[in-house]
Amino acid sequence: MAHTPLFRFLQRAVRTAHTARPRTIAPRASSLSRRRFLRYSTLAAGATVATSALAYGDRLRPVADTPAPRIAVVGGGIAGLSAAYHLQKLGLTATVYETKAQVGGRMQSRDDRVVPGLVNDLGGCFVNSDHEDLLSLIDELGLTVFDRSTAIKDDVPATAFYFEGRPIPEADLIAALGPIADQIGQDADLLEEDFDWYATIFDALSVADYLDLHSDKIPEGYVRALLETTIRTEYGVEPEASSALQLLFNLPTVADGVEPISSDEAFLVQGGSGLVPVALAAKLDSQVRTGWRLEGLRSTLTGYQLTFNRGTVEADYVVLALPCAALRQVDLQVELPTGLERFIREVNLGRNEKVFAGFSDRTWHQPTGFTTDAWADQGYSALWEDTQRQSEFRQGVLTFYLGGDEAHLSGDKATEKGPQFVDALKQHIPTLGSPVERFYRTYWGQDRDIGGGYTSFKPGQYTEFSGYLYIESDDPDERQDVAVGNLVFAGEQFSDEYYGFMNGGAQTGRLAAEVVASRVGAIAEVSRPLRRA
Repeated sequence: MAHTPLFRFLQRAVRTAHTARPRTIAPRASSLSRRRFLRYSTLAAGATVATSALAYGDRLRPVADTPAPRIAVVGGGIAGLSAAYHLQKLGLTATVYETKAQVGGRMQSRDDRVVPGLVNDLGGCFVNSDHEDLLSLIDELGLTVFDRSTAIKDDVPATAFYFEGRPIPEADLIAALGPIADQIGQDADLLEEDFDWYATIFDALSVADYLDLHSDKIPEGYVRALLETTIRTEYGVEPEASSALQLLFNLPTVADGVEPISSDEAFLVQGGSGLVPVALAAKLDSQVRTGWRLEGLRSTLTGYQLTFNRGTVEADYVVLALPCAALRQVDLQVELPTGLERFIREVNLGRNEKVFAGFSDRTWHQPTGFTTDAWADQGYSALWEDTQRQSEFRQGVLTFYLGGDEAHLSGDKATEKGPQFVDALKQHIPTLGSPVERFYRTYWGQDRDIGGGYTSFKPGQYTEFSGYLYIESDDPDERQDVAVGNLVFAGEQFSDEYYGFMNGGAQTGRLAAEVVASRVGAIAEVSRPLRRA
């Protein structure tokens, strides 16, 4: 799902092109057709992932007068902490076991890596205005967000596009995108008309296949370069390794006309996204144990036995909130559906890395530069300034964002790549100030406990594994949870709507807590689902 502002631009291009032609297909609620497809494809495949009558927004109450169950949550990222926090609100105590010395997973922020005092998000950073779970947590934890639109200046472009060695005016780019954008809109119509049929067709294609198929609608080389850039930044893979559905899902959504989905990257967390898991851990206090690496999990007559590097734990309920790369390292001696086993074994995170460069002033705020972000084909796909939220500083930090093959930096040091990227940017902004002494880079792909950036589905994988994604629905028959017995899964990779987002972790943590609570007996009543604004 969209993690970068480029998709917002492409959504506008699709809307502009698509609304220029008459509609021939009656509008239809895409969420219903998609959910219906996922639900029935699960049944057809014989999957045994649990479904629940606990519909979206059902009210729960704290447990009273029931024996305290033993609940183990494995993983101290946003998903695991969200699960434990929501269980705590219901009067259920869960112990969180985190491998590393600190919590947070891919939500880490530091203010001492580049310019002292300036916060940089090393992992997830953008928050959409429809990320209700994450925004709710931010509010409940007493944190605040920064509205990125407030940093836009009238005399400086918000976004710049640097392709083929030159800046491309946004108006020219939108015009050149018109034919392929219209095709994307037409294919989105087909998904709306009959998702069950067309999703399988488009899922069988890679993004590269899709663009090859419609090469006559791509008049300029930089148009294809830009579309390929979206896949590298969003999913961390090359276009050949991404299902075409991942392009179609994220661009248009059809109502009375084509409107962009709410991937607006509207906010940054003040102080850094890493404050969210830190604040959650503080709420949980002694329930969080760091330095506990899960080595094995097996079923017992009374529940589950978890083997950690520090000892053995017995539990009645287990929430596994680990990326697939980490799950593959655990000796899972539990009976799982074959499809879920394959999901864990075959679905990977894309490869994304960041290189940070600090500057003594923010000279990119000029007519040939940008105020928020830029897109390029210069060894990096995107760059942005997430130090916008600290306007009291004269200094600034640019984040160069790499995806797919670009991100295979291997042993490259930040002091090697950083100056190369800055020099390339100076071709377009000659007055760009010299960086301060420090550069910094991330190593997510080399972290054995994480293994990359965000979940990405290869051609054919989405429709094959869609039965193992959480689906929230007002209709109990369409609701889908990811649980086998009292073993419950959480993590952004298991979210239908928000896979690849921080919100996907927060959402699936809440949903996993609901599954445990329903089985413990913490449900007061199933009331009419609460609709969120």
